[in-house]
Amino acid sequence: MKLVKSLFATTAILAGVAAFGVNANAAEVEHTVTSSDTLTSISLKYYGDTDHVQAIATANKIANVDLIIDGQVLKFDTDKDVTTSSDTTAAAPANQTTSQEESSAATTNTAYSGRTITMESTAYSSDPADALGGGTVTATGQNLLENPMAVAVDPSVIPLGTHLYVEGYGEAYAVDTGSAIQGNIIDVHFPTAAQCDVWGRRQVQVTILDN
Repeated sequence: MKLVKSLFATTAILAGVAAFGVNANAAEVEHTVTSSDTLTSISLKYYGDTDHVQAIATANKIANVDLIIDGQVLKFDTDKDVTTSSDTTAAAPANQTTSQEESSAATTNTAYSGRTITMESTAYSSDPADALGGGTVTATGQNLLENPMAVAVDPSVIPLGTHLYVEGYGEAYAVDTGSAIQGNIIDVHFPTAAQCDVWGRRQVQVTILDN
């Protein structure tokens, strides 16, 4: 999600500063964590993709992207342009770049304990524009409008209710089924048909997080 902001020029300097102050926070979001939230689902909800997990974590000084607390208030800016500051860039010490790279590497290489399976993955959506999509409630009763992170599985391969980590998608639970989901294949849910098109059909590593 990207909010469009406009700044009306005025001849009075103070008025101009005030106008900027009003609009500068137009894209700032405050989200109160619930028990069903993950940073991946929050990124998906506010940005429309799962690529902003680290940005949200960094904005809220979260060291472990897999650990957020029920009731925690997260604040972040969904406007990418606003998050970039030339002053901050200029003042950043050389070792800051190294720290950011190490942080990124740590996120990418986060160890998930459990059995890992190589599976084929497709994507589905509750979006009415998706002709192959389903409804808004999964086979186990999860409301996809409230929590879009969901995976459809063949219960004979992965039991319903299993906690998973899907490469490139994130953490979710096996909460749905589908007539085409038979054998070594999973179907990951996205809010929009366009996101499903981007995901396509791919091979992924699926880690079973439940012991």
